[in-house]
Formats: sequence, C-alpha cells, structure tokens
Amino acid sequence: MPVDFHVACDHCSSGILRPTRIRTAFWRGESLVVVQNIPAMVCPDCGEEYVADPTVVQLDRMRGNGFGGMERVETLNVPVFDFGGAG
Repeated sequence: MPVDFHVACDHCSSGILRPTRIRTAFWRGESLVVVQNIPAMVCPDCGEEYVADPTVVQLDRMRGNGFGGMERVETLNVPVFDFGGAG
C-alpha cells in the first residue's frame, strides 16, 4: 500500500509541494531556448519550484549537447524591451 506523505515548502514553510510540469529557458549564444514538460515539485503558496537532481543532470546534458538530436516542438515569438527606453 502506498504511503501518503506531504512535503512542506522549504521557501515559505506553509505550502505543500505538488508534482507538476514546468518550463525553463536557457540562452544559447544569441538565441533563447525553452525546455518544457520538466517534472518538478511546485509550492502552490509561493510558487517555488524544486527539480530532482537527476532531472537537473539531464537538463545540463541536453544543454551541453546544444540540444542536438532533439526535435523542436514549437517556436515562440518573444517580445524584447529596452530597459533604457523606460523613461
């Protein structure tokens, strides 16, 4: 029988972490690359994200390989703003 346990958020101490999928972005030269569907635990109270060490290692390998051999699933159009133009 599975054990039901709850893990409190280390950041805010009030939220109970929930399994979900997140996305993150990396700069690769002048290009921005987004990786989605990363398994993580997220605090519903403060939004803190926790990614398991094996997942981080896999992300590092993907990034170190320049995402070679991976199929692009989507292309995003990202607006860019100039902070100096803020007034």
